[in-house]
Amino acid sequence: MRGKGWIWLLSILLLLGAVGLFITLDDRDGSQRFENLPWQIDVRGPDRTEVLGVVLGESTLFELGSGEVRLPIPEVRLFVEPDGTRSVEAYYSNARIPPFEANLVLLLDLDAAGLERIWNERTSERPTPSGARRYGVSDAALRELSRVPVVEMSYVPRARWGADLLRERFGEPSAYIRLDEDQNYWLYPDQGLAIMVPTGRGRTLMHYVTSSRWGRLLERLEEAGSLRLEQAGEGGVS
Repeated sequence: MRGKGWIWLLSILLLLGAVGLFITLDDRDGSQRFENLPWQIDVRGPDRTEVLGVVLGESTLFELGSGEVRLPIPEVRLFVEPDGTRSVEAYYSNARIPPFEANLVLLLDLDAAGLERIWNERTSERPTPSGARRYGVSDAALRELSRVPVVEMSYVPRARWGADLLRERFGEPSAYIRLDEDQNYWLYPDQGLAIMVPTGRGRTLMHYVTSSRWGRLLERLEEAGSLRLEQAGEGGVS
């Protein structure tokens, strides 16, 4: 009887271990244990969307550094495009929003007057490959910018996400935009999401916007596609 009892106990322990292993494997992507995952998008209205713990149209850099998400201190940069368009971005390198690590770029919601104030507080200058000029900003500008809402976010996970995994998590896109032979954008307008899916060795990029800014995002993507086609044509002629 004693031998049979040990066998019975061992069987129970093995069964419990198998169940635990099954749960762990079934939960290997963290979908049951973690919140604020890239595919969990809550559209609250035309000017509010929550994703990755960030409420686009509401969250500020100060809140993201001191609240539940607790992102590290970003590098804040002022960009001036060749056509004179200005924007301010906060860049986070290797930010961790469990269970993933990613690079983040947050676009701040500044009107013309706000951008002019930041322009007057610019510091260091350097060119960028796109032709835009990049500037640092003063401490006074950083204090002002820390209270400005975020309206767009680019999320570049360190892990490589293939097309099959993207479809599994985000579903089939409503439409596509092809920028060039190496880059395609998958569009999810109801969620304010555009995913750049590289065909080669590049990194996947997920770009989130509020619903009210979706049209502007499409315009930028279409302009980028037209510019690349134009540049490709020029290259072919030469």
